[in-house]
Amino acid sequence: MVALMFEIYGYLKDPFAWCVRFAAEEKGIEYQWIPSDVAYPDPRAGRNNPTARSPLAIHGDFVLTEAFNSQLYIDDAFSGRPLQPSTPRGRSEVRMFVASLEALVAVLQSGSGRASFNKRSFKRMDDVFGAVNDQLKATDAPWLDGSAPGQRDISFLPLLSELETMETSFPLTLEALSAYWARAMVHPPFQKTNYRIAAIQGRR
Repeated sequence: MVALMFEIYGYLKDPFAWCVRFAAEEKGIEYQWIPSDVAYPDPRAGRNNPTARSPLAIHGDFVLTEAFNSQLYIDDAFSGRPLQPSTPRGRSEVRMFVASLEALVAVLQSGSGRASFNKRSFKRMDDVFGAVNDQLKATDAPWLDGSAPGQRDISFLPLLSELETMETSFPLTLEALSAYWARAMVHPPFQKTNYRIAAIQGRR
């Protein structure tokens, strides 16, 4: 029986589509990335994702929307290294962390530059950075999810990368977070899915 290909659709620079690809890489599954906004898109982009949702994933006849939902499906549907804890408490903690990332999303969606978002958004983002730094210091683990990246890291790092492009990121005084970011910058699955340096299909 031929295994069904997991297909990921979306916009090239969308950090949420990046999260789904990152999850697929960390899980070690075979997948196809089919961006809609390249010069010569794969015909499947128009046929299977006519409204150009980002991200959208297809596995057989099952269509998934929303990044974290797709990340969880990848972890549950495929064999490989678990990307989240096995306990109910641990999984709940992951979901609460991912929900807290809405603070970063609010800044990303507000546009470039500090003046374009209010002080409350900036404070909430700083709180997330501080909490991440504290966790990394307390656990002394290389990743938020322990010895290898998991759903927290997968959800956080692409957003952090996008904030870096806006010059609206964490202060270097957060040393544990700075070291974590340095590790991510040389982590193969993260860099392989980084649209800035990864090979892009559908271009000449």
